[in-house]
Amino acid sequence: MRIAHVGVLTTTFLWAAVCALCASAVEPWSIAVSKGAQSDEAVRLALNDLASEAAARELAITVVSDEQPVTGRAIVLGDASRNAETARLVGSGALTLQPLSDPEGYEIVTLGEGDSRTLIISGGSIIGNVYGLYWVLDRLSVAGRIPDINTLRVPAMKVRLGAAWGRNGFGGTDKEQMHAALRQSMNWVSGPAILDLVPWESEPEAAANAANREKARELIAYAHALHMKYFSFANEFTYHPSLLEKTGATLSPDDPRFWDAVQQKYRMLFSALPELDGIELCNDDLSGFWDAYRPYDVMHENPECDWSYEKRFRTFVRKVHEVTVGEFGKTYFHFTWSLSPHEVHTQPAVFREIFTQEVPTDGLYLIPKITTADRWWHQPYKPTFNLTPHKTLVLFETMNYYEGGLTHLFPTFSGRYFQGGLQTFLQPESCNVNGIAALAGRMRDGWDTTGAHAYVLYRLMWDPYDSMEQIAEDFCAINFGQEAAKDMARVYMLSPVAYKYGLHIEPISYGQFNSFLHMRVGTFPADGYPAIDRGKEHLEFLRKIYLRCKPWRAETLDDLYHGLDTAQEMQSIFDGVKPRLANVELAADLQNRLVMTRNLIRTNIGYVETIFAYFDYVDSDIPQHREALAKALAQLQEARVDFSATPGYGYDLFGVDVLRENAEALLQDRAMALADLAAIPGRAELDSIIASQQARYSAVLAEQGGKAVKLAHVEVMVDGQDILELSGNEYRIKHLRWDGPHVRECTLFTQLPRERVTVIPRDIQSRPMHPFVLEQPGPENDYTARIYLDDLPGGNDWFIFDVYYIPEAPETLGLAIPWKRD
Repeated sequence: MRIAHVGVLTTTFLWAAVCALCASAVEPWSIAVSKGAQSDEAVRLALNDLASEAAARELAITVVSDEQPVTGRAIVLGDASRNAETARLVGSGALTLQPLSDPEGYEIVTLGEGDSRTLIISGGSIIGNVYGLYWVLDRLSVAGRIPDINTLRVPAMKVRLGAAWGRNGFGGTDKEQMHAALRQSMNWVSGPAILDLVPWESEPEAAANAANREKARELIAYAHALHMKYFSFANEFTYHPSLLEKTGATLSPDDPRFWDAVQQKYRMLFSALPELDGIELCNDDLSGFWDAYRPYDVMHENPECDWSYEKRFRTFVRKVHEVTVGEFGKTYFHFTWSLSPHEVHTQPAVFREIFTQEVPTDGLYLIPKITTADRWWHQPYKPTFNLTPHKTLVLFETMNYYEGGLTHLFPTFSGRYFQGGLQTFLQPESCNVNGIAALAGRMRDGWDTTGAHAYVLYRLMWDPYDSMEQIAEDFCAINFGQEAAKDMARVYMLSPVAYKYGLHIEPISYGQFNSFLHMRVGTFPADGYPAIDRGKEHLEFLRKIYLRCKPWRAETLDDLYHGLDTAQEMQSIFDGVKPRLANVELAADLQNRLVMTRNLIRTNIGYVETIFAYFDYVDSDIPQHREALAKALAQLQEARVDFSATPGYGYDLFGVDVLRENAEALLQDRAMALADLAAIPGRAELDSIIASQQARYSAVLAEQGGKAVKLAHVEVMVDGQDILELSGNEYRIKHLRWDGPHVRECTLFTQLPRERVTVIPRDIQSRPMHPFVLEQPGPENDYTARIYLDDLPGGNDWFIFDVYYIPEAPETLGLAIPWKRD
């Protein structure tokens, strides 16, 4: 066997291959590659990936020239027009290849047997060859060897996109990500956000974005070298104020100059960065802005404007299309996500009314999610596919809304649900589905939820009708070995059953946008202000759950216990397969995650059973109800203790603890507990009290300006509820609900004294519920001031404010905390 010098492969790689050949236990393989293919970056990456995996399986792969016939075990890369060895085999009659109409497709044919096998990878183009190499790599990873392969594969999904959100592009942010995207057959990747690329006529944005564009050019060039296209994302409408100044526009749909400003934004983008292949936009959930940039909800703001929602949406798409596709010949992806159940995201009639014949079809792809709402279970498939001639992509997200980065739960394998949805959308003769979009964070391989999500989509984008059982088994063979694959696949396939039935409360999973009301990522949230209202508002929320479940109480619990039984079944199967896992640390981690999942479900069941028992006893003071509440509370506490004691525990149990505290009070003295709750102000009265406190802040600062000491300046993006804690010369933000805070600045100018003082926030910019002081510093809280940040209404926005203190007690200034608890 002759080893050719290959310039694009490192000396280390070749030397390792030569050394490997010398080992008698190593199986040698050669790959015949033409000189032209050897210079292709995508081919280089695929060859290195295959060689690396082969080395781990005791195979040695050597790249050789296609100028000489191959011998022994060999792979020949390219059809007869791209590889001389393939041409010789075809010319001799030893090989017949089928014509490929799709350049991304490939055929693999195995000739010979045993030590004289030859695999020919005949792609429709260079990238088809690369995809064929990665299929060989996949088969090697599954089987532990290079098997005979005889197949013709063409991607069913022609557009395969790594979707973006906010400031985060996925698949194209660096070379490592593009490498991963190539392995997963993505042909569109996303990079820097549009706001960070437009040449705004303002500093420091202009200089910063000029540097961003230079970096983007390098990334785009690399994507093109990998035969991918590159796009950027924006939540719309987001802008720099200089754009409105330049165009003289006002923020209103009925101002023609506003649409001039929208178009000018994209002219500026593509003129400054013509290398960019396209854009992805979304007109709702305006969370993608930062620094000096501003959002404008063109679909909902300016209610005095008589433009309908449909007209606003349709006009926006048309105006962007005119520039993006019409003027610059780029591709326009529009993510039709919305937070409203009455709009484009979920309503077929609204979708049709927006995407009429007035909206061009060329160069435009619409991207609905697979779920009717968000990434929760108990979700029907999206009803807005196949309604108009406009091409669509199906967007897939991980279906693990209960799992956070620190929760250490067992992965969620959503394959069956994804496959059922994709097949549903592909069924009609007038199908407009052209591809898929994956929105799951940084692309990576692995056995976790993200890795499972990536592998399922990799397989479905090529064949939506492949056996999901086989896909799961292949995934587990890759990650856990062939010996464990079949049983580990059973465990993975059961995971969505455990989570869907063990965590969701079925009667409250319908009738509103959110089918998972009582939980969120890593959290059992608590409604209202528990630190102020002792959980009164949260209990009102829980009573609604109680009443909706009451007619179906037994069935509700049956579902929950079915989820628990499934989690126990997963543990039982794993106990049998654990000895077959070679990696002892991985086996222990998986076992612990299964315990964590089971204890989370136990805690959720305890929560629901305590809700039922609590309101039974509130409504009827009989011994049986008291006994049932005591039993349910004890079971909840046992599950909670086991859950929190599981290694790696990282959940917040705010809502659970609010119920537990109130249940304990009810058992201790029912009459007093109910009387105390009745005396606590409701939400409207609390809002009024808070507003009075905030008005007093301004008055006190005006009266005591000479005494006020500036303590801090704070700029933080809030989505939900957070508490800013100030103590000494330190600060921290305690996150309570929805997405976590983003701190742009928190500058402390002095130290908060360890004595009685009055802390006062001075609002600069915030939502209607401005910052307010939850706790003043004192010995009872180790002289810590706590400032509550509540981002009402929905979405997110900046809280910008200063914090002062006055060296006097709150009582002397009329700022005693009215909700202070003993």
